[in-house]
Amino acid sequence: MQTDTDTLHFLDDDQPSGAAKELVWRLMVVDDEPDVHRATTFALTGVKILGRPLEFLHAYSALEAENLLKTERDVAVVLLDVVMEREDAGLALIKTIRQDLKLTELRIILRTGQPGYAPEIETIHDFDINDYKTKSELTRTKLYATVTAALRAFEQIRKLDELAFYDRLCNLPNRNRFLDLSDERLASGRHPDDVMAILDVDDFSEINDALGHQQGDRLLQAVADRLKVEINSDVVLARIGSDTFGLMGSSRVVDPVALLALFRTPFVVQDDSMVVTATMGLTKLLGRDVLARDAIKDANIALKQAKKTRRGSFVMFSSEMGSEIRERVRLLQNLRQAVESERLFVVYQPQVNLHTGAVVGMEALIRWRNEDGSFVPPDRFIPLAEASGMVVAIGDWVLRTACHELVRLQAMGLADLRMSVNVSQIQFRHPEFLEKLNAALLDTRINPKCLELEITESVAMDDPQFMLESLHMVRELGISIAIDDFGTGYSSLSHLRQLPIDRLKIDRAFVTELSRDVSGGHIASMVIELGRNLKLTVIAEGIEEEAQAQKLLAMGCHEGQGYLYGKPMSAIALREWLADRLASQ
Repeated sequence: MQTDTDTLHFLDDDQPSGAAKELVWRLMVVDDEPDVHRATTFALTGVKILGRPLEFLHAYSALEAENLLKTERDVAVVLLDVVMEREDAGLALIKTIRQDLKLTELRIILRTGQPGYAPEIETIHDFDINDYKTKSELTRTKLYATVTAALRAFEQIRKLDELAFYDRLCNLPNRNRFLDLSDERLASGRHPDDVMAILDVDDFSEINDALGHQQGDRLLQAVADRLKVEINSDVVLARIGSDTFGLMGSSRVVDPVALLALFRTPFVVQDDSMVVTATMGLTKLLGRDVLARDAIKDANIALKQAKKTRRGSFVMFSSEMGSEIRERVRLLQNLRQAVESERLFVVYQPQVNLHTGAVVGMEALIRWRNEDGSFVPPDRFIPLAEASGMVVAIGDWVLRTACHELVRLQAMGLADLRMSVNVSQIQFRHPEFLEKLNAALLDTRINPKCLELEITESVAMDDPQFMLESLHMVRELGISIAIDDFGTGYSSLSHLRQLPIDRLKIDRAFVTELSRDVSGGHIASMVIELGRNLKLTVIAEGIEEEAQAQKLLAMGCHEGQGYLYGKPMSAIALREWLADRLASQ
């Protein structure tokens, strides 16, 4: 059954002279016979297909068609002869259109006057064509139907491409299209001074939370509109993320100082004047052998660095940054292997009462030994474990290992020893943390009063209400809580007073200051005084000299740990060390 859209619609001859230019479908006829051009034009002139008239382009050879397609835009359909200057000229042109010119949307209708030369089924299978007809069967109505089907396919592909490659909110290319366009520029080799940049709107999630997503969307549109107006049309501009824009072009135009200066003027968003800042990461390490996906990774590395150290400004990617990232990736891979091959182990450092010298507890510390016997420092691999999420499993293993060791120590008659275990922010905030903590207590059957969790000052101050509730639940299990590295953060004393904590731990940096002749120990003294006022036990770490211990004791510090008393040692060495202490008493 023939639908209304398949009927031929003839145009009126008397179009108003002042009417706006009408959208048209552009068809290219490629054939070496002029009569075919005339017949095709005659058959389709004056009709509308899918609401638009047709505009014709003519080429009389494959080479002429190739040159036209390099310059003409929005050609929707090519009516292509198979045999022209060569027997396979048409088929060769199809490969050129698809592979070299990369015109994947364009629909190709292959026409032949010699049907036996290119078998229909094999040709359709081997070549990306929309239809294959013999010239004799293409009557006016069948030609119209064939072109209509091709135009429908072209329009559908365009719409799919729009969804896949364009951001509707800002009317810009999206990340996929940005990478494609950037690859084209890189491959051309004509832009040696190009840079790629990522521009990130600062604090956009907070804007969304405070003003709503609609206002956030309008702000992004305002930012996009300003960038479009101010940036040269030769620059590739795209929205590549929620609040990030990608740019690639000449370093003279993609100038971070000039681009960030665009944010000094407030954005007018529905009568609101909004002042926002942006941060940029850029890379100029480009060339023909560089792929866009690699360049955007480099720009993103620079952006992350800028977010950390130069918020509201920019950072240019360097080869050193790339080496650092590669080293982090290598270290992360090795960490996974170390976990699987059990090269991570726990050591224990004694903690003593400064007044009596008696051992009151020990701190469980994780160590990583490489296959060659060398060690990876904890300050290198623990942040990596936190960033990758591996710290949750590692922390759970350390907790259980420490609890089992505490059982063995209590079997030696040391029933009152305390075991301190560090807990990271990621681990503490994990939804199953309390469940795993309780399971460790039940499985090992230790006295909860002998277990202490150490959290850093920064963790204690993060999300005060959550921490307050969580720490109370930990205390309800009977476990004590210590604040590690105290004095290195920015605590709210009013909040600190509310936390159910038992012990403040003076950071080793402030203990080291005690050895200085001038102005040494002020912060340590302040922490000890604060602990006294809050009725908390204070323990100092990193004690290496007797003079430090005596100063801390004179200040009122209760406990200490450090090389003066004992280095971190294996479980077996700890038991031997404790046995010797007991024997000497």
